Parts: sequence; C-alpha cells; structure tokens
Amino acid sequence: MRAALAALLLAAPAAAADPVQPGLGALIDGVLAAPADPAARARLREAATEAAARQKAAAALEKKALLAGAERDRKMLLELRALKAGRTLAWERELSAVCALAGSADTAGEAVAAYERLLNETPVYSDNREQVKAAGLKIKGIFYDTIKREFPYLVQGRTQTNERDIAALMFTRASVSDDNVRYLDTSTTQKVLDIAARLRRVEAELGVQHANLAGGLELYAKKRYAGALELLAKVLSFDSANEEALFYRARAEEESGAAGLNEQTR
Repeated sequence: MRAALAALLLAAPAAAADPVQPGLGALIDGVLAAPADPAARARLREAATEAAARQKAAAALEKKALLAGAERDRKMLLELRALKAGRTLAWERELSAVCALAGSADTAGEAVAAYERLLNETPVYSDNREQVKAAGLKIKGIFYDTIKREFPYLVQGRTQTNERDIAALMFTRASVSDDNVRYLDTSTTQKVLDIAARLRRVEAELGVQHANLAGGLELYAKKRYAGALELLAKVLSFDSANEEALFYRARAEEESGAAGLNEQTR
C-alpha cells in the first residue's frame, strides 16, 4: 500500500519541491499507523488529489507543447513541399528549353551550354533521383538524334552519344573534320575535352549527392544526428540552396541539442 501511494504522489513534478506540502512519507506513515484516524486519511486524500491534479496539468502542458511542435512541423513541411515544387517546376522549364535547343543543328551549340547550366542547377531531392536520371537520358537521346542526322561521323555507328560527342557540337562546323573526326587545332580539342569532363563530373556528382541526401535522411530518422549533419553538409556544399537539406539540418541541430540538454539534466 505504501509503495502504491508513494508512486502516485511522487509522480507529480512539483510535489517534492513544494515547501508548503506536508511530507509525503509522514502522511503515508500516519495513515498506516492509525488507519481509523479520519484527519490523517483526509490529509492524505487531499495530498493525493493535489498530486494527481499537478500530474494531470503537467501532462496537459506536455501534450499542448507536443501538439504545437507537430503543427509547426506540419507548416514547415508544407512550406518545404511548396519550395521544392516551385524549384522543380523552374528546372523542368529549363529542361524543356534544353530539349528544344538540342533538337536543331542550328542551336546545338547553344544547347550544350544550356545543358551544362541545367546540370549545375539541378536540385537534389529525396524524391527526384529517377526524374533527374530520366531527364539526362532524354536529353542525350535528343542530342544523339541531332548528331546522327547532321553529323553522323561523330557517333560512327554507335547507338548512343557520350559527353564528348555533345561537347563537340559547340565546335562542329568550324573545327571537326568529316573524314577522321579530329579537331583542327589543339586549343579547340582541349575546349571540347574540358566541356566533356565538366559534364561527366557534374553528372557523377548528382549521383553522389543523391546518395548523401538519402543517407543523411536515413540517419536523421534513426536519431543519429552527427552522421546526418555530416552528410547534409556535403549536399549543401554542392547545392547551398537545397531546401530539403537545409530543413533537415536545422531539425537535426535542434533535436541533437535538445537530446544533449536532456542527457545533462538526468
């Protein structure tokens, strides 16, 4: 009986620290010593009622705080979703423009520059990896059709194009020999190679950063905040405006700080 009463009364956060409350142990002892004493039983019931009320009030405050936090998170997630949708829409418009330019030999050189810009501006989100891959395949398919139709010597019977073929489109009319696909001067050759290398590098980096974001979100879900922050930092080093990485970095910092504070107060 004493243990059950003590558990109920001590559950109230303010009970032990409230100087005006009688000693809980003394109240329990008094009732146990004189079970028929109505005054002692009344004091114990009053203390138990007050303790239960404090516990209920504390639970209500905690619930209110949790609900407020959940509502804040809901609004932030809706805002995040809207920001991602807006940026994705702008990227899709640029993608359409690149595809249109790549379909014509007259604008192929402009298309190469636009494609490089598109790659550098591609957002890395947890839900667009396949979309980005599909877009790359689509653009390369259009470039291939243009090259095969207008400059077949560049692909030499191959069924798909590569970054060097695409880069060569910027200089094709002026610098490529139809017979042996060699560039007429060293500086032009180097420019083509440089563009091809940049295209390959950014394409590869997109894959790396998609993996970093996925890994960061997985670690965040497991409450392994230090590892999550490390991977999210890598995403932001590639795309400093990445709304998703910024959101989860802020949450990881907040929650890891709260976890550390809770640990210190135990």
